[in-house]
Amino acid sequence: MRNRLNVVVTGAASGLGRVVTEQFSRAGHSVFACDVAADGIQNLASTGLATAAMTVDVSNQEQLDAWFRSILTAVETVDVLINNVGVAGPHANVENVAARDWQHTFDANLNAAFYAIRHVLPGMKRERFGSIINVSTASVRTVPEGRTPYVVSKAALEALTIAVAREVGAFNIRCNVVRPGMMNNERLTRILERVAAQSGVTAQEVEQEQLRYIWLRKKVEMSEVADVIMFLASAAAASITGQIIGVDGGMHWES
Repeated sequence: MRNRLNVVVTGAASGLGRVVTEQFSRAGHSVFACDVAADGIQNLASTGLATAAMTVDVSNQEQLDAWFRSILTAVETVDVLINNVGVAGPHANVENVAARDWQHTFDANLNAAFYAIRHVLPGMKRERFGSIINVSTASVRTVPEGRTPYVVSKAALEALTIAVAREVGAFNIRCNVVRPGMMNNERLTRILERVAAQSGVTAQEVEQEQLRYIWLRKKVEMSEVADVIMFLASAAAASITGQIIGVDGGMHWES
């Protein structure tokens, strides 16, 4: 593995993306970070953890293209691409999903990853070196009801990963998926509180009910997922490609 990698992280201002950015930066790598949340990006930039941090809506192809042009002006190649962005999409039955919501979910969760990959591959092929890591979700396995756009867009991301891995393997470029499960973060807290309010129980009771469907009976820490992403970018994973790696504690169902 090269001593200093050029790493791109989308959705980097908070949650898993922030933890991933911090880990790569503290390991001595150059991190180019983006997020749609301007305040979060400003906060990240103030820490000095990112070589460059920019407000970008990756679901907007023009913004995404402009961001990658700026990166590839600053450095010759991107060594590691982490497509971390994931929007929840609408919570609705299929017949009630608005076309604009369907499209936005796919633009953010699938198309942005495709366009990002398209930008980094020429340099990776030239260098015959690269690792692409796409962040999916255990929901592809558990298939919660009323989440069709989210589940299908992430399932398509996994298919994209395998197709890319096969196509670029001869250039020593690897492409893998990480599937986080019930991560201990602010988003999970909001979900538990919303379900609790709807159900007339406490958030702790909702959490305990969900943990029944996880073999290890515990939430996943974001640092654990970030560790797997770091591993997949490392020389230790030099022969791992086209794989879907669950970091979910053994999640097998959702209530």
